[in-house]
Amino acid sequence: MKMRPSSMPALFIALMALLVAITAHADNFDLARLMQLLTLSPEGEVAYTEKKYSSLLTEPVVSSGTLSYRRPDTVEKNMVSPRKERFRIAGEELIVARKGIENRYPLSSQPLLSAFAASLRGVLGGDAELLRQHYRLKLEGEEQAWRLELTPLDDEIARYVERIAVSGRGGHVEQIEVRESGGDRSVLQVR
Repeated sequence: MKMRPSSMPALFIALMALLVAITAHADNFDLARLMQLLTLSPEGEVAYTEKKYSSLLTEPVVSSGTLSYRRPDTVEKNMVSPRKERFRIAGEELIVARKGIENRYPLSSQPLLSAFAASLRGVLGGDAELLRQHYRLKLEGEEQAWRLELTPLDDEIARYVERIAVSGRGGHVEQIEVRESGGDRSVLQVR
């Protein structure tokens, strides 16, 4: 199909309008937009691999399993390798299951535990207000390649955690890195 010369300006204007709309959309990516995308993400279960790096070890400790999120406040990490363990944050408690024995810990009993639970729930649920209760937030990137850095506000928590960096695409979290104040770190990647 051959285009008439008279339709060229109209096509050019339409393409320019599309380009401006795309650019404007990319420029509007901010924390509110990220939280909206995370809120719209479906609940579910994903496979993960986690590497824990320690100054005491020559190689990282690698574990794998599944990570699941159920609205409004349940996050569960089922480790299947190198051993079976389950960590479940539900309501106001952490439930740890090892070797058939289940232990329950109130989140309120340890500020660090409460802040870590808030970081997971806040990110997976798209709840910026919950995150701001415990962390200073810094977002970098764009919708298809973002990184959200969480720096603890509380000095007691900062004694243990330097920062948590969460990265992903759109409304999907792809990696969670926890940097401890002593230099150790863990990197959890989801697939």
